[in-house]
Amino acid sequence: MPDKEQGSTPLAAVQREIERLEHVVAEKPDSPTAHYNLGLALARARLWDRSLQAFRTALKLRPGLLEARINIAGALLQKGDYDGAIEESLKALQYRPDLVEGCVTIGLAYLNKGMIDPAMESFQKALAIDPNSPSAHLNLGNIYLSLGDIDKSIEHNRKAIAIEPRFGMAHNNLSVALREKGEVDEARKHAQEALRLGYPVHPEFLNSLGLSSTDQG
Repeated sequence: MPDKEQGSTPLAAVQREIERLEHVVAEKPDSPTAHYNLGLALARARLWDRSLQAFRTALKLRPGLLEARINIAGALLQKGDYDGAIEESLKALQYRPDLVEGCVTIGLAYLNKGMIDPAMESFQKALAIDPNSPSAHLNLGNIYLSLGDIDKSIEHNRKAIAIEPRFGMAHNNLSVALREKGEVDEARKHAQEALRLGYPVHPEFLNSLGLSSTDQG
C-alpha cells in the first residue's frame, strides 16, 4: 500500500491509540486502568515487551487486577516463555479457579512445549468451567487430529463453530479433519468459509480440494 494511505490502516489506528494512551499514562501515572489499557493497545500491535511492562505496572498498582495478570501470561505465551505463561496463569487461578482464560493459556503453553497430556487436561478443565469456550474446543480438536482421532477432532471443531460461527481457524481445522475422513465436499465448503472470513488457508491444502485462494464460495 502506498505511504500516503498508511494513515487509514488498522495498524495506524492502533498506533494512534497507543500514543493517546501514553498521554493518559503520563497524566495519570498512578492509574492502574491507564497502564492496563495501554498494555491492551500494545498487545494488539504485538509489542509484547512493552505490553508486559504496562501490564506489570498495572498489577503493581493494583495487585488484585487479575485481567492484568492473565494478559501478562498471554504476552509471555506469545514471546515463547511457556513456563512463565504457566506460572502467571496458575497465580491467576489461585484467585479465580473458574478463570477459563487461565486454563486455556496453560493448555496452549503445554501444547507448545509438546506436552500433550497436560495440555488436554487444561483444555478439558476450561470446558468443565465453560462448555462454550470456542478456544478450548478448537485446541482439543487440534490435539485429537494430531492423535488420529478424526471423529473427536470434527466434533470439537463443529462445537467451536456452533459457538462462534465466524471462527475462521475452526472452519479451516474442520476442513482438514473432514478431508482426512474423505468427506471432501463438506471439507471444501468449510475451507471456502475460512477463506471468506480471512483465514490464510494453506495453498497446498486448497489445491488438494481443487480450490484456490480466490474460491470463497
